[in-house]
Amino acid sequence: MATTSSGLRPAQRAERQRVSQQQQQQGLSHGGNSLTRSLNNGQQSLRSKDTKPPPSSSSSSRRSVTPTSRSHSRDFDDENDPGRVRVAVRLRPRNAEDLLSDADFADCVELQPELKRLRLRKNNWSSESYKFDALFTEAASQKRVYEVVAKPVVESVLNGYNGTVMAYGQTGTGKTFTLGRLGKDDASERGIMVRALEDIVSNISIASGSVEISYLQLYMESIQDLLAPERTNIPIHEDPKIGEVSLSGAVTVKIRDLDHFLELLQIGEANRHAANTKLNTESSRSHAILMVYIRRSVPEKVEDDIISQDKKSRSNLPVVRKSKLLIVDLAGSERIDKSGSEGLLLEEAKFINLSLTSLGKCINALAENSPHIPTRDSKLTRLLRDSFGGSARTSLIITIGPSSRHHAETTSTIMFGQRVLEKENARLELDMKDLLAELNRQKDHNSLMQDKIADIEMSLKQSKQHQLENSTYQKVLVDTTQMYEKKIAEFIKQLEAACARSESAEEQLDAMKKLSGDHQKLIQKHETENLKYQKDLAVTTQMYGKKIIELTKQLEDERARFEGAQEQLDLANKLLADYQNLVQEQEEISELRLKLQEMYQLHECTVNELQSLKAEYKNQVQEKETITEELYAVQEKLLVEEKWRKTIEHELIKLKNGAPEGDNDFEDKISYMKENWRGTSVFGTSASLNKSGPLREKQSAQRATIAKICEEVGIQKIIQLLTSEDSDVQIHAVKVIANLAAEDVNQEKIVEEGGLDALLAMLRSSQNATILRVASGAIANLAMNEMNQGLIMSRGGAQLLAKTASKTDDPQNLRMVAGALANLCGNEKLHTMLKEDGGVKALLGMARSGNSDVVAQVARGMANFAKCESRAIVQGHCKGRSVLMEDGALEWLIANCNTASASTRRHIELALCHLAQNEDNAKDFISSGGLQELQRISMESSRGDIQNLAKKILKSNTMFQGGMPSGWH
Repeated sequence: MATTSSGLRPAQRAERQRVSQQQQQQGLSHGGNSLTRSLNNGQQSLRSKDTKPPPSSSSSSRRSVTPTSRSHSRDFDDENDPGRVRVAVRLRPRNAEDLLSDADFADCVELQPELKRLRLRKNNWSSESYKFDALFTEAASQKRVYEVVAKPVVESVLNGYNGTVMAYGQTGTGKTFTLGRLGKDDASERGIMVRALEDIVSNISIASGSVEISYLQLYMESIQDLLAPERTNIPIHEDPKIGEVSLSGAVTVKIRDLDHFLELLQIGEANRHAANTKLNTESSRSHAILMVYIRRSVPEKVEDDIISQDKKSRSNLPVVRKSKLLIVDLAGSERIDKSGSEGLLLEEAKFINLSLTSLGKCINALAENSPHIPTRDSKLTRLLRDSFGGSARTSLIITIGPSSRHHAETTSTIMFGQRVLEKENARLELDMKDLLAELNRQKDHNSLMQDKIADIEMSLKQSKQHQLENSTYQKVLVDTTQMYEKKIAEFIKQLEAACARSESAEEQLDAMKKLSGDHQKLIQKHETENLKYQKDLAVTTQMYGKKIIELTKQLEDERARFEGAQEQLDLANKLLADYQNLVQEQEEISELRLKLQEMYQLHECTVNELQSLKAEYKNQVQEKETITEELYAVQEKLLVEEKWRKTIEHELIKLKNGAPEGDNDFEDKISYMKENWRGTSVFGTSASLNKSGPLREKQSAQRATIAKICEEVGIQKIIQLLTSEDSDVQIHAVKVIANLAAEDVNQEKIVEEGGLDALLAMLRSSQNATILRVASGAIANLAMNEMNQGLIMSRGGAQLLAKTASKTDDPQNLRMVAGALANLCGNEKLHTMLKEDGGVKALLGMARSGNSDVVAQVARGMANFAKCESRAIVQGHCKGRSVLMEDGALEWLIANCNTASASTRRHIELALCHLAQNEDNAKDFISSGGLQELQRISMESSRGDIQNLAKKILKSNTMFQGGMPSGWH
């Protein structure tokens, strides 16, 4: 069953190394031999390089049974690498406890199934991303989980491979539901065990094969048979030859059909150890292991060459394929302090965590390519030793919960899955290194071929030089022949002349003829040798030309292969970069989609509020008509009420005689509000909290008097006195209302009885400084409530407060108005209306009075405004440059950053830090000197939390880092 692979097989690498060594040895030992032998060696090396390895050397046709015999010759593509361990994540839906305990908290994990990425939130600002082979949300069906996680393993088991499916996770996250759910009432809820056996039984006929199962549990390091509970302490046996693990003492049952298997599975689940803990009412206290043994006859046409040869020699014997499937339901990891385990439960938890720790050690050793895998540390790892090596098909599904209360356990589970993936990533890195080494060897081989080509070119030059010398010899021979012919002609003439003269001349002529014959023979010999040299030269030149063409073609092929490999590597890098950009774009699209959903929800809330306001307006119109009808009846009661009013005025005059004379003393005794509507004081200082005992007793007595008046007279009557024509009565009435408004229990009744409208009417019409001051203080107390803040703004409260601040220079009046506006700044929904009504501008204008109490309220208001605005930007409710920048708030904060008051300075530092969190304000900070103040706060602030916030902002903002000096840390 050899698998296709784009990488190099170990046998191919060994063959190429052997050929390279032979080429080097031949180059060293035959460097001085002829050119023809070098060319033959080069051709032989090229042919041996292109030769495929024999089938018997392929390691992919055999399955390893031990983790130490892992093969690194797997494909880099997940789809073509079935031997890889696949890891999937399943998220459990929120249960009733999560909905009750984490109602105000977001889930600690976010799944992105289309990207196969999981985001684990560390806090509200940062998160970490992890990649897995598959992700299942809480809405994923049991069928989809099976088809993605377990079905490929089941198909491999049917083809003859060993397979394993495991579930790992915290207790209570749905491991047993995913694997062992029977689904009696609803077949769609069936788990992996039932669905796997259903596929196996449907693919194997009774005549051609058999299916047998064993169902075991590992309880406190003791293997027990769930189908025969009396069998305990079952030993583990390992075959010393092939390393196969077996359990000889376990019961093995042959499966007839799916109903038979369901009966056996129900029996096993009934015998499994379970207990009730704080984390899970039915917590499994043991690891359940379902072993499925498959035997089936295989047709001859699907067997490989080796099996076919065996069948020729043993044609009468049938071929039986055996394989094994393990489905492991691991017990959930748990923390003792959270599960509340005691006694026996505590001992069970120790053994569970011990075996899971041993499994984690084996995973770590595999990821680090350790030569020793500690599988003998636990019986669980001994049983699973075949699941993480060789060609075994293994799928791991890790189950997690969404609750932020179990963030640590969720993180540990995710990291376990990541370590399993790291084991595969390490294997891929080794294969990449082998590929790079092979490329380097190809480069060396190309260099060797280039050297040989240079030698051939040198030989060609020498051959041309020999040819040139032969042509020179031929030319000399021709010249010599011509010279001899001339001499012979002269000799003939001399002979003819001499014949007439002397007989002795005939003898000389005979001698000359003989000499001429010798010369002719010599010429013929030279011509024969010349023809032979020319023929040899032509043959040699033709041979060299053919070999040069072949070598050039081979060199071009090698260069083309190298360039193809280089192009593939460049394409892979480009695809990786495109994938990273795509992931970033997907994350940005997800964020934009989330913001769009929030804006749509905000729009729906606004529409609902508008409809409620319309309904309220309609009710008010109806109430106005009713009040108009009742007005006539009220006029008849005015005489009686006038008499009652005079009695109340008399009692108020008595209260006035017993009250303190100074307005300042009065204001110190009442508590207009707390530190702010969330904890910062508007008027009070630390001195107001440490008053003397007699003063507190006097205040208690006055509060008791006011409460008594409120019980006897009623808040409605006191509010009616606010419209009295007597200014003294108005002053005392508004002081009583201000004291009552300091208590949360009275605020709602005051607003319902029209107290807020009466106080705003006083600000609008009264010219009395005392009435304006106390009325502003009463509004400040009512502004502690978020609902009252909206009512104050909708009725023009911010405009009236700004107008009141512009009409007076009295520090006490300004302090009250500034305190009211500071409370309104603490509501992010009112910021736009507050700016449009001139509230922010008026608040900064009051700071010019120079009074320390007024400045303190202004600083508190700026801090509240900046904090709420920063929170809204982080949550995506708003964006852009801060509205405070337009009114000169940044310049005022920088100018007053070194004020003497510690509380005021703290508010100013907080306001600067929150404004700096908005990246759109960075240019204003740099141009106005705010960056230097932020650096000073990070080093000199008296509050450590403010220092840390300033440092965090400086480090996270790139524009701030560019504007800081190089030596700053």
